[in-house]
Amino acid sequence: MVNINSVLKEELEKISLSKEEVAGLNKQAAEVVGKLPNAQLGGSLAKGTLVRKDEQDVDIFVVFKSEKDTRKLKGVLKKAKLKVRVRHGSRDYFQIVKSGVIFEIIPVVAVSKPGAAENVTDVSLMHVGYVKKKIRKDKKLAGEIKLAKAFCYACDCYGAESYIKGFSGYALEILIIYFGSFAKFLKNIGNKKVIDPEKYFKSEQEVLQELNASKLQSPVVVVDPTYKYRNVLAGLGDETFEKFLIYAKKFLKAPSLKKFEKKVFDVSVFEKSAKKKKARFLELNISTDRQEGDIAGTKMKKFFGFICKQLKKKQQEVLSKEFIYSGSGQEARGYLIVKEKKIIEVGGVPASRAEAVKEFKKVRGVRNCFVRGGKVYTKEKVDLDKLLKKVNLMGGEMGASLLISTN
Repeated sequence: MVNINSVLKEELEKISLSKEEVAGLNKQAAEVVGKLPNAQLGGSLAKGTLVRKDEQDVDIFVVFKSEKDTRKLKGVLKKAKLKVRVRHGSRDYFQIVKSGVIFEIIPVVAVSKPGAAENVTDVSLMHVGYVKKKIRKDKKLAGEIKLAKAFCYACDCYGAESYIKGFSGYALEILIIYFGSFAKFLKNIGNKKVIDPEKYFKSEQEVLQELNASKLQSPVVVVDPTYKYRNVLAGLGDETFEKFLIYAKKFLKAPSLKKFEKKVFDVSVFEKSAKKKKARFLELNISTDRQEGDIAGTKMKKFFGFICKQLKKKQQEVLSKEFIYSGSGQEARGYLIVKEKKIIEVGGVPASRAEAVKEFKKVRGVRNCFVRGGKVYTKEKVDLDKLLKKVNLMGGEMGASLLISTN
């Protein structure tokens, strides 16, 4: 049997940057920071939890006194003669691309207490401070965090964006600090419903009572160590979490470096699976006019989900589904394997309810109705292609549209 520790050791060596590479990034970051007033390095580089990837991103926070002042950042960057591109979000931020590195310049408002922050980015520097403090006490945590990030990225569970609904980098840092290692995180996260790292509350029940109901929808609630009334995992979706648990179980059963490799979606395999199941293969080219990134991705993912719901509503069985968005641009792909049902039964109106039955027959046609088990039904023909065209007409209201390729 393969030893899990040897696999993790080898993977950590692969994903860790050398001291020289880290020093190079810090030097580049320092040059940008030096040109901006009240700027501080943040993110994974500042915490020491950066993972090797093709294009590195580095967070730089510029601190302002008020929300109104954050709007001055564009002028500050112009004065510093920095060439930037604007990114829209809950608050506009900016990107500088330099030597294969994306520097994200993020405006934040200075807050003395986390509860006073009106925007979650305003507590980002507090997050940096907390994680750095914990890593200073236990240096091996940095490596364990890197493994968690790499693993979640490989199984498409990394990223707090709404179209991913996965683990944010900060959430993984807190979870690894809490469990103590990557392996313990994988083994135990599925058994937890509430995690309170700093023990701010007396019990799990108190956590559920004190936190805002809108923050308790995630499969696991993690109390933010820097602010007790925030759930670090508020953006984690049930579907993503279930997928993560499956990957975690497979890895623990058979540790392998391959499980840290991101699998590229193979359309041909998906299509062959549809043929094997004698089902329809649908390739959906989804587009939107919304800003690329989280906004565009969220709109298109929402529309993809809407399409699936409409199919199920018409009793078309969705056997498999896959949504692919790169994180940039305004186009995405959706793939479906659908078991068609060309004739469906609708209704189920209790025969004892005379007025309801009368209205049902009026709408559906008396000849088409029949009684079974004390309820009135009718049969309806479903044309999958026409159904998709109808659904597409609704897409405009959702800020998305699609082109359909079917087999």
